[in-house]
Amino acid sequence: MTKVIRSLWQLLLLTYDTGKPVKLTCEECFILLGYDADLLAGGASLEEIRPAVKQHLALCSECRTKFDEWLEQLDGEQPQPHSN
Repeated sequence: MTKVIRSLWQLLLLTYDTGKPVKLTCEECFILLGYDADLLAGGASLEEIRPAVKQHLALCSECRTKFDEWLEQLDGEQPQPHSN
């Protein structure tokens, strides 16, 4: 059986404020996380990250671990303020 991964536009339609729980694969979760990271870099607020991603991260320890590692890497890349 071939696993089908939905495209970004399909995922956005499925997860856009439907109020219904959406099951994501690990690959789909990271597709949406990448999109959300781009939004955050463009100035969107952290609260705008969609509930389906949060739900998947809460249920999938493998993705949660990868997500936490990704956040640590991003935190290490943040410019440090200069002290005078």
